[in-house]
Amino acid sequence: MGAVTLVLVGWLLAGTPEASPVEGQPGTFVAKSLSVRGTTYVYSVYLPPTYRADRTWPVILALHGAASRGTEGTLPRRQHLAEAVRQHPERYPAVLVLPQCPPGRDWSGDVADFALLALERTLEEYKGDPKRVYLAGESIGKQGAVRLAARTPERFAAVLAVSEHSGDRSVAERLQGTPLWVWHGEVDAEVPVRESRAFIELFKAVGNSSVRYTELPGLGHDIFDTVYLDVAVSTWMFAQRRAK
Repeated sequence: MGAVTLVLVGWLLAGTPEASPVEGQPGTFVAKSLSVRGTTYVYSVYLPPTYRADRTWPVILALHGAASRGTEGTLPRRQHLAEAVRQHPERYPAVLVLPQCPPGRDWSGDVADFALLALERTLEEYKGDPKRVYLAGESIGKQGAVRLAARTPERFAAVLAVSEHSGDRSVAERLQGTPLWVWHGEVDAEVPVRESRAFIELFKAVGNSSVRYTELPGLGHDIFDTVYLDVAVSTWMFAQRRAK
């Protein structure tokens, strides 16, 4: 983690309770909360069935869609990636971080700071491997995932974005070298497929060759299960590691 990020995390933690000791049983969700600039946010950590505290683990930060916004902490546990992780633990042998975006907000500003801080605490509490940290987003979370990755590209080994909105040139430039896989349904009525197509063209324009794009013919917005249950996706994700 870079010096700037360390300063940010230290500042955000000021005045908040100390991180709790490791808790929770393998194969279960652990309820968590933290404060950012006086506002308390909630998140969950999922421990895989094979979890042991005496080894390091891949960690996936998953940003949910609009329907899971709230403050009760449990709705993000039902997002498609969380279901795929529980259905196929052999494909996703990782600790899952599930922050909850408050009502009427998106994954930007203080909410983005909260998501990053939840990730850092999880890495510390559950022996996360800093070389194997992954980021995924669905619905409103896919735009948040790409922009969060562009903000801290040194943190993530790979990014998975489903039904992406078009980004700006600076995002494509900052993600140079970060493996990114974008998926979109051809007949998506909520986020037109031209958004992802335009985003991919931005990557080409800046010479960024680290992005993959898959367009699913005849499918709409809700392609999340199709993506996360594809064994090629989990295989690709865990094949990525940061050099340092």
